[in-house]
Amino acid sequence: MISERRTVYEMLYDVFEKEGFSNLVLKEHESTGFVSAMFYGTIQRSVTIDFILGNVCKADVTKMDPVTRTIMRMGAWQILFSDKVPPFASVSTSVDLCKELRPQSASFVNAILRKLIRENPSVDTFRPDIRVSLKSEIFGILKKSYGRERAVTIGEALLKRPEICIRPNTLKTDSESLKNILIGEGVKVKDSDLVQGALKIDGTDISSLQSFRDGLFFVQNEAAQIASIIADPQEGTDILDCCAAPGGKSTHMAELTDDKARILSLDINESRLDLIKDNYRRLGISSVDTMCADSTDLRSALGQRSFDLVLCDVPCSGLGLMARKPDIRLTISYDRISELLPRQRLILENASAYVRPGGVLCYCTCTLNRAENEETIQEFLKDHADFVASDITCTLPSTLIMDENREKDAHNGMLTLYPDIDGCDGFFICRLERRAI
Repeated sequence: MISERRTVYEMLYDVFEKEGFSNLVLKEHESTGFVSAMFYGTIQRSVTIDFILGNVCKADVTKMDPVTRTIMRMGAWQILFSDKVPPFASVSTSVDLCKELRPQSASFVNAILRKLIRENPSVDTFRPDIRVSLKSEIFGILKKSYGRERAVTIGEALLKRPEICIRPNTLKTDSESLKNILIGEGVKVKDSDLVQGALKIDGTDISSLQSFRDGLFFVQNEAAQIASIIADPQEGTDILDCCAAPGGKSTHMAELTDDKARILSLDINESRLDLIKDNYRRLGISSVDTMCADSTDLRSALGQRSFDLVLCDVPCSGLGLMARKPDIRLTISYDRISELLPRQRLILENASAYVRPGGVLCYCTCTLNRAENEETIQEFLKDHADFVASDITCTLPSTLIMDENREKDAHNGMLTLYPDIDGCDGFFICRLERRAI
């Protein structure tokens, strides 16, 4: 039987060295609460851990051999951030694992982790980007957008493991009925504080629940649910969802329209379209159709078609998702974001051409980078006088914390959701209307 730490090692190696996605890697392994906590915790705190280990061993951790650095990161997380394992047990188990996988590094790992215990560094004394475990360039983006103090509070919120949020499938059930069903299945459940009808559940294996297989709910963060609510889809209308996989917003809009709209869901990847199909079949939705298409070049796929509502949830840096997808911390960079910006603006440009006069264009990202959000919208509106901001104040959740800045944004069709204030993913939503002819 493989030990829990060996399991964590293999999972972390896949993420750190093979660029695996943390959520997919976790699904591939049977994991206890301890395994999941060490796995996610080590990734979440990797910037902090590498900085501290580099100070302790006077070497660049990223230049060590992959096996050694993975084991050392695991050991350091246990010593610095876990209260479940005594420090010297963290050392001995790390050394044992090293003897098994890379014996020549065992004495080095032993010496460095013991030195780490003796030095007992205080994370709170480090500079802000290290404290919240963000690359300096990524922390700099948050600092530029929101100021240093706010960047820290956002960074701290992104270190917390979020609860799982689900959206009841209103075509089959309602929130109270679903809650009772879930309780009967042994699931801890409570109401969302942000979105009426949404529910929060514990870390249950969701796919094993009969209620899930019966299509009674969809796993979706409150922020993404609010995007569809702000889009305000209507029965009997034509709706285009660009970059739609895995289909959360398409299926939500189908539910909001009582399955009586005509929704076309696009994605560039055929296999990801299968995810949409699987979801609308499980949910019992008939108003969604799919098409494989590149949203940067819609003319060849859509021709002269037009839509009452076009929604583009564009590929983005994902800074608002780092609590749920900690591997974003490892892969995102300033250069990568710079590459995304022209693609986002091209998708928005292409999508806008398919909005009927009097129709709605909704632009979303799951990032907190103003360059990908407000600045993109500002640039778009400069070049498109036929589009205007749509006041979204009346569509916002009644529990949303409002201040002067948020009220102003809402009047201008925009909402940014924050993990530190709203307790959900970081998310940006903008609703525009095309002037009627």
